[in-house]
Amino acid sequence: MSTTRFPFPLPYGWFTVTRLDEVPLDPVSTHRLFGRDLVLWQVDGERRLVDAHCPHLGAHLGVGGRVEGRCLVCPFHEWSYGLDGANVAIPYADKPNRRARLRSYPLAERNGSLLAWYHPDPSVAPIYEVPQLLPTESVLVHRFDRELGTVWQEVAENSVDMAHFVSVHGTAQMASVGQMTVDGPFRTVRSEQTFTSSKGDLPAILTSRSLGAGQGYVTFELFGHTVIAVSSTTPVEDERCLQRFTFHTDGSDVAAKIAPAFAAEVERQFDQDIPIWETKAYLPVPALAPSEKPVTEFRRWAAQFYVEA
Repeated sequence: MSTTRFPFPLPYGWFTVTRLDEVPLDPVSTHRLFGRDLVLWQVDGERRLVDAHCPHLGAHLGVGGRVEGRCLVCPFHEWSYGLDGANVAIPYADKPNRRARLRSYPLAERNGSLLAWYHPDPSVAPIYEVPQLLPTESVLVHRFDRELGTVWQEVAENSVDMAHFVSVHGTAQMASVGQMTVDGPFRTVRSEQTFTSSKGDLPAILTSRSLGAGQGYVTFELFGHTVIAVSSTTPVEDERCLQRFTFHTDGSDVAAKIAPAFAAEVERQFDQDIPIWETKAYLPVPALAPSEKPVTEFRRWAAQFYVEA
């Protein structure tokens, strides 16, 4: 748990490990997520994400580990672990060690990404599912990633901080948050905003869906055509996260012409926010203006994703 700028433990929920078209081809790959070293291993089209260190004597399974048969084999003493994480064989013993088990993180494929379920309590199974929203006929147009020295909540709170769009991003006027609905871990905001681009002002109708703490799905209706942004924020450490944006269109020629400039503008605005996120501190009781009630509503919704380890 952080003891500096942010009084939050790591959130629980579904978080992006990687985009599906960026899954490593190697049978065993290493990842740093949730403040721990993890290994993604795959065999015959099945994938497992597990803690990286062997419960025998702590060797890193991603450094020299291999897949043999349908097992992950430790490079140190060649203990083998099955798809369920349990030790299934020890080369120099008659039977496996029943206490030796790798923590495994549930996986799902949604909206072009490989997701993993994280909860500080390993016994807690997924308590909600991320819906598949990205249409199969959508066309990929742009993507960008940033690693940030902040927490997911600070990034997500920007969506209801309308005043900063004027002062930081230079938009012509402050928009309203619009209609917001909350359904447990899901939050939907519908609003109208104007984006500036190299092609001039782009008036847009936004429908922003927060799918738990780590997943976002935003549709921008521009001149009757749709640009889709699939976003994710994955905790790496207590005060470090990896942000991904992937932009798609509805496949129309008009959307294809609009989307690159629009995505570039979103990327520009995001980069302008980074120095603020990486130096600001969370204030539990902020001094808000009357129009900033949505900030309080957002924080109330976000609080559900924290539990003590």
